[in-house]
Amino acid sequence: MIDSSAVVHIKRSFTVALLVLVMLAAICQRHLEMMLSTSLSIKKQMQDGCSGREVYDLLREMRCFPVEEKDACDFENGYGDGRTYGGERTHEGIDVMSRSGKRGELTVQSVSDGVVENVGWLPLGGYRVGIRSPKGYYFYYAHLEKYDPGLKKGQKVYAGQALGLMGDTGYGKEGTRGKFPVHLHFGIYRRNQGSEESLNPYYLLKTIFRSHI
Repeated sequence: MIDSSAVVHIKRSFTVALLVLVMLAAICQRHLEMMLSTSLSIKKQMQDGCSGREVYDLLREMRCFPVEEKDACDFENGYGDGRTYGGERTHEGIDVMSRSGKRGELTVQSVSDGVVENVGWLPLGGYRVGIRSPKGYYFYYAHLEKYDPGLKKGQKVYAGQALGLMGDTGYGKEGTRGKFPVHLHFGIYRRNQGSEESLNPYYLLKTIFRSHI
């Protein structure tokens, strides 16, 4: 025979558990509504054919700012600006600038989980890393001073994992430095009919920068 006090305790515990579940459901619903609202707002600002669903997916995948010491950085919307090195072209990313201007001082970190698809030197990007996310987006980090030890192609990485240090490499043969101020070039690409198409990261970075992450 079950003691009556035990029955009362079980009922109270069940009620408390039910209230906690209801509260969690309300929090999740509110978070979803905020994410959807933010996605639509960013979509309107981007104005480059990026769908609301794509923005929503990117916000879910980008779980941190690409520089760990984000308060030591500045960035503006330079996407689409003209560039001349290597021929006339447009800027396919956002430059996150070091306030101190010292190479090797700030940590570049992965904004998402993913797999290292490219690592090594490019004349335009210097020492760069390209990471493919679970949803298929390609996150591009360029002008690194050096890589985190052991970073290699095919490696699984996680949001917040160090990729290397911010630098000023690029615009020449391997090892070239000092052609421009110390910064991280951060780009986002999506697959489109067999090719990679750049997206403007500015409004996504702005949203993440203002968050608690």
